[in-house]
Formats: sequence, structure tokens, C-alpha cells
Amino acid sequence: MSAALATLLFSTPLAIEVRGIYRSQALSSLARDAERLRTELTDATGRGDPTAGLSRLVITEPQGSQLGVYTPDGALVAGHGPATAERIVAQVGRDGVEADGVLGGSLLVVVPVPHDDDPGYVVRAARSYSTVRDRTYATWALMLGLAVAVLLIVAGLARARARRIAKPLQQLALAADALGQGDFSVRAVRSRIAEVDQVSINLERTARRIGGMLERERSFSSDASHQMRTPLTAVRIGLESALLTPGADLRSAAVDALDSLDRLEQTVLDLLALARDTSGPTSSVDVGAAVSEAVGHWTSLLNDQHRSVELDIEPDLPRAVVAAPALRTVLDVLLGNAYTHGEGTVSIRVADAEATVLVEVSDAGPGISRDPVAIFQRRSPEATGTGIGLALARSLIEADGGRLELTRIRPATFAVVLPVSRSAGSPLQRSGAS
Repeated sequence: MSAALATLLFSTPLAIEVRGIYRSQALSSLARDAERLRTELTDATGRGDPTAGLSRLVITEPQGSQLGVYTPDGALVAGHGPATAERIVAQVGRDGVEADGVLGGSLLVVVPVPHDDDPGYVVRAARSYSTVRDRTYATWALMLGLAVAVLLIVAGLARARARRIAKPLQQLALAADALGQGDFSVRAVRSRIAEVDQVSINLERTARRIGGMLERERSFSSDASHQMRTPLTAVRIGLESALLTPGADLRSAAVDALDSLDRLEQTVLDLLALARDTSGPTSSVDVGAAVSEAVGHWTSLLNDQHRSVELDIEPDLPRAVVAAPALRTVLDVLLGNAYTHGEGTVSIRVADAEATVLVEVSDAGPGISRDPVAIFQRRSPEATGTGIGLALARSLIEADGGRLELTRIRPATFAVVLPVSRSAGSPLQRSGAS
């Protein structure tokens, strides 16, 4: 619509100008013919008797033109034209001033030919106006054809451009609809249109963020339930045992239960912090102290199974760079697995190993009877438990730049490798131990 309006606004004055140009060209041609005849007539009449000179005058008419010589009162005396000329001829003969115009479908140019001894003559040059009109109409038709061609080209380009813009917008709308229905796998559509690409990229970022948030919330639910199952079972068994045993110290059982619940609360807080990325900057941790604290809780549970714990911590260990909640959770997973799936004495060794701190946890059980790689996969079909604990532990340690590996199948031995803090004066060291 805008292209058609622009074409109309541009072509209308041009069409009017074309008509004026052709009219001016025709009048100029007639004026030249009239001037030529006037010159010849002046030469012929100026050499003697005007009438004799007029009779000797040979009038040559260009194709399409009509030339005539009139007396000042409008009577034809030579050439071609109406016997009695138009009023414009008499007016020129009277006033002695050239004139032109359109009369009766003809273009006219009238010029006076003054003479010293008589009123002189008037030269009338005429041409049918249809010649000008035909040229004008032909040019207008050509202009109209060009305008139509331009509009068709513009329409084709606009349609192609509209399709190019509409296609990525449709894909973008489908992606937004999929995101609204819970599909967070949508990816940016590259259309080479800056604005559309920017919206698409922002939509992809939003999908990733929302998907990540939901995934962390789902992970928290499964991780929390996994980490709480064994301690809750131990609390329940301890309370039931105190109630069923005659003469049992109920106060001691209640204190142990409260201690276990405090630990559960800390576990939930740690998992929340890790799931929501609110644990703050990674701190440098005294690994020996953290292991001793974790072992103190599990020792009583293992003693109830008539099992023991051997703890070997090298002196003067460097501090390790790891988030304290992550380390506590990983130790709980490894000791919980030893408690639930292992047998015999649980051995824990903490040592300095070439710019890392190594924590090894093993027991005297039958070891790992399934694929050593699959045990670290979340909800592996080969898992004997929930299939969550070891996957959670590995992801937490790797997030802090460490590693969790199965170093021996029988007996099962797991190694946690933690990076050492580089400088005692670094920001990580100043954050303090947990």
C-alpha cells in the first residue's frame, strides 16, 4: 500500500510535466516554422511591391504542420488554413505581439510580419493537438507499465521478506508455546535477523534457567529423601529399642534422637544450599576435622552392628578447597553406603597426595558386584539402592574441582581427591574452615 501511494505521488506530477514538455516541444517546432516563414516573407516583400513579393513566396510545410499568411484583419492570402482566421490572428495583427495557444483542437503559433508602407501580414502556424495528445498518452502508458512492474517487483520482494521474517517468528511462537507447556529443551532459532535472534537467544536462556531451577528442585527432593532415609531409620530403631528394652535409659535415647535430628536438619540445609547455589564462595576446609566430625556420628551406628571404625589422619594436612556442605554430604554418602551395603571394619584414611588431599573410605564387605561405571549414574537400573547417593556425591565434588573414584572393587574402596588451597593468605583461606 505504501509503495503504491509513493508511486502515485511520484508519477502524477511527472505525468503532468510530460504533457507540458510535449506541448512545449510542439509549440517550439511551430514557432521555428513560423519564424522561418516570417523571415522569407520579410525578404520577399521588402524588395518591392509586397503583393508581388507575396506571389513569389514558396511556402514549404513540414509534415504535420500547416502554414498560412493572413492580412491583419484575418483573411488568408497565402499558404493553408481557414479562409477566415481565428480571433487570435486578428489580435496579433492589431497588437503586433506574438501569441500561441490551443484553439479548436489545434496548436497555434501566430507571429506578426510588419512592413513600413502597409499594415503588413500575420503568419499562422498550426498543428493538430492530437499529435501531442497521442505522444502524451503513449508516454503515460509506458509510465503506467513501469509503475505496475515496479509494484510487482516490490510486492514480490515484500512477500519474500515477509516470509523470511514470519518463518522464524512462527518457530519462535512454537518454542514459546512449548516452553509454556514445560518443554525446557527449546533452543535459539538463527534467522540472521538481529531482533528475532536476540529474542530467540533470550528465550533459550530463560528455558535453560527455568529448566535448571526445576532440575535442582527435583534433585533436592530425591537427594534429601536419600540422605534422610538411613538416619531416620536409625532414630526410629533407637527409640523403639529404648521403649522395648526394660530399664533402658529413655533420656539418653531421647538425647541421641535429638542429636540425630539436628544432624538431619543440617543435612537438609546443606542440600538446600547446594541445590539453590546459595552456599557462597568455596572455602578452604580442614579435611581432617570434617572427617572426624562425620565419623563420630557413624561410629555409634556401626557399633550397634558390632562393627568398628579405623580412622587414619596424617598430621599437618593442608587445607582443601571445597564447599563445606558438599564435603559433609559426600562423607555421609560414602559412610552410609559402608553402613548399609558393607561389612566388617570401615577404614578411613586422610593423607596429603601431591597438591591434593586424599580421603579413602573402604570396608571389609564383598565389594562391588556390578559395573563400576554404572554405580555413579543417577538411578542406574543396576543399583541395589536408590541409585542416587554416589551420583550426588560425584557431582558435588566435581563442581568444586575434585574427583570421586572407585579405586578398588574388592574390598570396595572409594577415593575423594580434593584440590589444596594454593596460598595461606588467599581469599579462600581467609574464609575459614567450616
